[in-house]
Amino acid sequence: MKRFIVFLRLAVVLTTLMFGTWYLSATFLPEGVLRSFFSSRFSAVVGEFTFWRVFLANFLAGFLGVQFMNLFRVGKWPGGLYVLPVFWIIYGLLLGTNSFVFAGAPVPFSISVLWTRTGFSELFAYTLGYEASRDWALWRQQGLWRVSRLDGKNWNPRIQDLAYWGAGLILLLVAVAREVS
Repeated sequence: MKRFIVFLRLAVVLTTLMFGTWYLSATFLPEGVLRSFFSSRFSAVVGEFTFWRVFLANFLAGFLGVQFMNLFRVGKWPGGLYVLPVFWIIYGLLLGTNSFVFAGAPVPFSISVLWTRTGFSELFAYTLGYEASRDWALWRQQGLWRVSRLDGKNWNPRIQDLAYWGAGLILLLVAVAREVS
């Protein structure tokens, strides 16, 4: 139960970060200011808007990317903790500037974004993946580019880890299915 509370606390902090970024970017940045950047990234990474392309882009870059970073310990924290907030901030920027690739009317600032937009579901799936793998560190960072193996540490996933990982994967599949339909 303690692990679930820690996870919920992280999800609340990240959601608050997203809403703060959304509010600030909607207030201070012009609409569509980042659309050309995100459109070119979409073309390079996804290309065609199909279920499998969108799923693979989210699965490889976000879901597994955060987990890969968790294999590294930076200070006393898993490496994914340094990457995960970046995804939440980017989504807040997208919402606030309406810089989506397929932009419609700006999304009104509302808590309903939590259940009406697929981006939040994707981010929550990434966060579930982070939680699944936060104790999987095998290496520690020493300096900017050097890493060393953690003494006596082996990759040993537990049932709880697999439950978070499976929940994240299912949520990601559902979010992508909603997004492309």
